[in-house]
Amino acid sequence: MAAPVATGAAAILLQANPNLTPNLVKAVLIYTAQPLAGYNMLEQGAGEINIEGAMRLARLVRSDLTMLTPTGSPMLTTTANPTPQTTINGLAFNWSQGIILNHTFATGSELFTKYQKVYGMGFILNDGVTEGPANQVINLQRMSSGVMLGTEIPIADGASLGSGQSFLETGMLLGDGIMIGDGIMIGDGLMAGDGIMIGDGIMIGDSVLQAQSVMMNGDATECMR
Repeated sequence: MAAPVATGAAAILLQANPNLTPNLVKAVLIYTAQPLAGYNMLEQGAGEINIEGAMRLARLVRSDLTMLTPTGSPMLTTTANPTPQTTINGLAFNWSQGIILNHTFATGSELFTKYQKVYGMGFILNDGVTEGPANQVINLQRMSSGVMLGTEIPIADGASLGSGQSFLETGMLLGDGIMIGDGIMIGDGLMAGDGIMIGDGIMIGDSVLQAQSVMMNGDATECMR
């Protein structure tokens, strides 16, 4: 069901603004999505597709953007920010006002008031972030300084992307092996063999217990019960 809805939404956006790149189509759909309260970002992404908001934002994107457009240039045909809210049949809801990246998410008004290099051809949205073993920072050659990265994945309250009760630190999703990569669950005697439960702070300092709980039990949202 989701694939044809997303495909149809992309086609409508390109009809409204044929100059949108694939990354801009994706970013518009994510930025205008409706966050659903009670679900974390791993379960719902940014939320449900919102065609009204996506069409309204897509029509405002400049048609003369190219690979040579500098990062931070004005991206919309108007100086006024679009109202990040949609009303359908009397029901008003906020847009997510952010975009999902590889192991985190980004927020900030500059995501659409200013041109981000990652919206151009030859990039993916994740190229806007530089990742280390345990942290992530904006790549200022591909995203403007006003874009902010999330540090925690919340259980959404429906207000916007990143708002709600903390569920998991984004650092737990990085490549330091805490969740999967270096056999902490099985391969190095964590439970008994080498004193890791006491000796080096794994139980507290690296949040391994939190990661194990997430992997085995999920969270307290409805779809995980």
